Amino acid sequence: MSDPDGSTTPSPPKPKPEGGAPKENANDPGQGNSGQGGGLLDSLSGLRSSPGNADERLGAERDAISGLRVGQYVGGNVYNMVAGPAALRLYHLSHEDLDETREAFVRPVHYDVLSRDAGRRTITLLRGPAGCGKYALARALLLDARHRELYLLDPGTDLTRIGAADLQRGAGYILADLPDTGAAALTLFEVNRLETELRSQDCRLVLTAGSSVTPADAGLTRSLLEAGDQPTAAEVTAAHLGWRLGMAEGARVQRLLARTDVSDLLRERLSGTTATLAAELGHLLAEAAGAGTEDEVVRKVRDRLELRDGQSYGPWFDSLDDLARQCLAIGVAVFGGEAYESVAALSHDLQERLQVEETAENPDRPRNTPLSGSRRGRLAAIHATLVESEVGTRHGGARGQVVRFRDQGFASKVLELVWTEYDDIRPALPFWLLDCAVSDLPTVRVRAAVAAGTLTTHSFETIRAAILSPWAADERSELRDAAAIAVRVAAMEAGHAKAAYDLVRGWSLEPNPRLRASAARAWRVIFEMDGTEAAWALLHSLADSDEFDILHAIAVSMTEYMALEDGRYYRDALDLIDQWIRSGSHGPHRVLIGEVAFLWGAVDLVDRVPDGPRGAGHRTWPALLAAADRDSRRREEVAVLWTQVVNSPRVYRSAHEVLGNWALLVEKDPEGRAALARLLHVVCADRRTYQIIRKQAENWIAAGEGRGASLTGHEVLAHLEGRIST
Repeated sequence: MSDPDGSTTPSPPKPKPEGGAPKENANDPGQGNSGQGGGLLDSLSGLRSSPGNADERLGAERDAISGLRVGQYVGGNVYNMVAGPAALRLYHLSHEDLDETREAFVRPVHYDVLSRDAGRRTITLLRGPAGCGKYALARALLLDARHRELYLLDPGTDLTRIGAADLQRGAGYILADLPDTGAAALTLFEVNRLETELRSQDCRLVLTAGSSVTPADAGLTRSLLEAGDQPTAAEVTAAHLGWRLGMAEGARVQRLLARTDVSDLLRERLSGTTATLAAELGHLLAEAAGAGTEDEVVRKVRDRLELRDGQSYGPWFDSLDDLARQCLAIGVAVFGGEAYESVAALSHDLQERLQVEETAENPDRPRNTPLSGSRRGRLAAIHATLVESEVGTRHGGARGQVVRFRDQGFASKVLELVWTEYDDIRPALPFWLLDCAVSDLPTVRVRAAVAAGTLTTHSFETIRAAILSPWAADERSELRDAAAIAVRVAAMEAGHAKAAYDLVRGWSLEPNPRLRASAARAWRVIFEMDGTEAAWALLHSLADSDEFDILHAIAVSMTEYMALEDGRYYRDALDLIDQWIRSGSHGPHRVLIGEVAFLWGAVDLVDRVPDGPRGAGHRTWPALLAAADRDSRRREEVAVLWTQVVNSPRVYRSAHEVLGNWALLVEKDPEGRAALARLLHVVCADRRTYQIIRKQAENWIAAGEGRGASLTGHEVLAHLEGRIST
């Protein structure tokens, strides 16, 4: 493993003391919970009671970025950057997208033939007339080929640059509307190369193209499929109306479609339309039918279409008849995806900031005024609704019902509107977002940060001075985290990417340790623009410090590094940690942060492992244990780091506690116990480590039921039998 700074002269490692545990060093900053290292270990102990922080934070960030359409927005989807050699921009299809395909897709007459042919290929070029539904057909073909994760590639993706390192194992990819120039660039040689890369990761790619697109290389005809005759727009609308209302509402669907006013609307709107717009009309009809009487359906749909088509957000916002509703609209724009109760409370806080001061002549709420404005009525007025959340929580699963606008893109329009047009709101917005960015709810903090970053689109320098720089220098780590998220969001907009990048670089060179800590938390700005080596260099440079804020920021960021893109980059993160811990040439500060960062990831990252061959349920394992069990090479890498931390004079106590947490987590899972035992068998490569692990297993057994992990302890001892003679 190469050293990030090119150092080749290692300092001699410290000799390990004799005995069953490392000798304590009172002068070591990481020992005995004293000094900066001790503070880190205290933070680590608090983390043990609620793992999953990184995944929850990253999930909320992805959801907020998608809701506010941050990044490159093309054809109804937000394409977010995924770092790698090709620096791909992708849209990750949601569970709702996939359910829509499974339940509402109208199969053409010869679909079975298409599905069979596409299933035999790694790359399929799906050709058909514009608006016939090729994108929906591509999704269905990939799902039938048993790809559980689907990604839509940015239309500008250069396919000649994609390699195995850019791909998510087992995923299906779609590149919609391949242009003539893209087809011309696909030679038979390049297709063969790309097929090899895709097969190595068990992936497939479907390209969709218009009827006139013809590959330049005649050899590519083996990849060509004709979409053929597709369903009519009316059939697509009816299918989506039925899916949205539910299978039990078949009679109601038929009754709605038979109404004269609905028929007139469909005839007017479906003439010459695309399959996408036909599906969207079915969605709007279902929402209107679910929110009122059948006589109101067409009026409500026409109102929604008029608002969307006319872009008349200003008049609509002005028409909201009180400040409370206007603030609720802003609250849903920023915090859509949170529980209604949370959003309503945050919106009320904004209202209080904007409310005219109460006087005798202007009472905020006169005595005996009755309550008014039901939740349903308030949400209907601002075109919002309650939906099931897809954002996972640290406790597993999703958070239940959350509030969102009905229309995709509404949130970004509302936020843009209030920032650019309403002078009375603009000064209060940064202070409101600041309060939200230190909320007790981590996901609320993330969404406030994403909203702050979104505002840089309209005035980067204003937001930099009012939000980014003050937050980055704040004593509260929550605000520094928020500053890092906000500046990353700013970097996703092409017009401000360079300014955001320079800002992070500037923070990393500041004498103020809080700004350097914010730079460590903003590592993804460097990672996504310059790649792995530049991100390594940033974190490596900042790690040579004894400042708690900086070390804490690096530990959290390294855990994010491991968690990013479902663990896609965890090996890169562990590689850097390994260099800090084991090389002996990077100084004691980096050794300490490497050890703590590994334990941080070991505590915080969890993986929901399918239960049984059909995956009917899930079990929770430590994510690093799951990764190690899937791949023997990964097991060796994780084992080496465990060997280091359980022997470390700085963190051995915390390491033993974290290992005990792992034992408890898999105690009731026979496969989990066996996986941990197999890993610890590899960890015990020397007598000293063998003695330490054996003692820990004996302690788990001795602690008894409830507090201990006796089954795991016995499993570990059985695997260690004969490993090293005592």
